[in-house]
Amino acid sequence: MGKATSISLCMIVKNEERFLARALEGAKAVLGFEDMVVIDTGSTDKTRDIALAAGASVFDFTWVDDFSAARNFAADMAKNDWIFVLDADEEVVEAELSELGAFIEDAYAIGAVTALELSNQECHPATKLYNRRHFRFEGRIHEQLASSSEAVRRPPIGAVPVVVHHYGYLPEVVESKGKNERNESMLKKQLENAPDDAYVLYQLGKCYYANADLQQACFYFDKALAAFSKDAGADFRYGYIYSAVECYGYALINTDQFEKAMELVEVFAPHYQESPSFRFLCAHVLQNNGLFVEAVECYESCIGANIADPRGITSFLSYYNIGVILECIDMVEDAVQMYKNCGNYEPAKLRLAELGAQ
Repeated sequence: MGKATSISLCMIVKNEERFLARALEGAKAVLGFEDMVVIDTGSTDKTRDIALAAGASVFDFTWVDDFSAARNFAADMAKNDWIFVLDADEEVVEAELSELGAFIEDAYAIGAVTALELSNQECHPATKLYNRRHFRFEGRIHEQLASSSEAVRRPPIGAVPVVVHHYGYLPEVVESKGKNERNESMLKKQLENAPDDAYVLYQLGKCYYANADLQQACFYFDKALAAFSKDAGADFRYGYIYSAVECYGYALINTDQFEKAMELVEVFAPHYQESPSFRFLCAHVLQNNGLFVEAVECYESCIGANIADPRGITSFLSYYNIGVILECIDMVEDAVQMYKNCGNYEPAKLRLAELGAQ
């Protein structure tokens, strides 16, 4: 498969002149889409002209406060059954086309790309690829794919070899769009009809987490995980569940709820212990509970792990935190070596300078 000729790109947009050209050009350059569908929900800037200039087909859609309705309309306008969903503030930067071609041989599979959130350098899986003959979107906001067929109510979600950068939660973008306020309002409206929807509760937690309202974030993450755990067929591979655990863990640490953070990681360790990101969270929790030996062992288990890691948890961040612990227990010479292992990480360079060990 030299390019994604049997996959349609589908986007919904409104006043996205700042980002849209980059999104369309990146998708076309990396994946070679021949069918690009852009659904405009009422732009008053140059969005429509940019889409047309990039070779996309543009259709109008009256906004009804429902992202799923717009997504499904976009899929209906596509020429292919396989749909790749992209937002205007995202950019496709890397793909392995032969593996992608093999993936779409299973029409019942759903594909998750690797998404890099540029606001905090975190990587996470993001569902982007599906077959419209078997799946439709549900939910007003932070919509999810669902099928009416019982045979595929829990479809296989597989990693597809595509990397996407997300610009939308950079502070200047969030502020300019009022994104968090809009999302919070829509999510609460959706929660009125489904008060125990784990995914909606999680997304509300993320809204408050992004606004640094950590007490409210903890409240909704806790409710989300409790609702999810009630499901007898709960699938812990869903990316949002791990995200809820990780965000909740750090929110608990940053609100000094150290014992509760310990309870959280103990509950979810059987599901995520193989993840270096989870072990790094565990190390933080152990460190804040005064379990220094165990924390060092946990940090050491992260170092050198073979994962995409723009945050540095497999290298300088773990070395740095080990150094902090070693300083706390008066093992200064060993701490200095850990700081030296951090390379150009500025906090480590500062500690070396203060210790007179540069």
